[in-house]
Amino acid sequence: MERIVYIRGKFRGTNKEMKEAYFYAKEMMTKYDLKPQYIGVMAEEGWTGDKILTIKRKEKQLLEDLEKNKKIESIEVITKEMEGKEIIDNKSYFLIDKEDGVIVFWTNTNIEKVNFEEILEKMKKYVESGIEEICDWESGSSPIVYVYEGEKALERTGKFQDKITIIYKKVTPLDIPIKV
Repeated sequence: MERIVYIRGKFRGTNKEMKEAYFYAKEMMTKYDLKPQYIGVMAEEGWTGDKILTIKRKEKQLLEDLEKNKKIESIEVITKEMEGKEIIDNKSYFLIDKEDGVIVFWTNTNIEKVNFEEILEKMKKYVESGIEEICDWESGSSPIVYVYEGEKALERTGKFQDKITIIYKKVTPLDIPIKV
């Protein structure tokens, strides 16, 4: 089971806020003993978005690109469960998606120790809230589809027997279309 906190709405700001959100994600995940090892970046140039790369090797390039105001569309910050050098599973995941106005964090580790309400409040600094939610996700599939598409995603991934338990949800009308 993963606990998810996310906001879908409209991104507030520029690369400066992307950089700030990235540092917040790293700091927050480390605070909860979920120190991230990988990043994934979608950008107009210089990145292959379908790969995750070690923070150690690619953080410098990410920060330089943000400083040079290159168009960064999204940043993923990921903690993997490792057995030796082999990746077993995701422990936690943080995404800042400027293009789609989504910010999300989920984890399957230390759930009882993580203050999801505090994380949600901090996220509001980066994304104007259309939909904000904290929920538990039980499925063999990734919760990212639910975060982007809402409850209609549950119908399509039926083979995984998705189960969602909503802890908190608020919908605020924005001047942009959002699927509920």
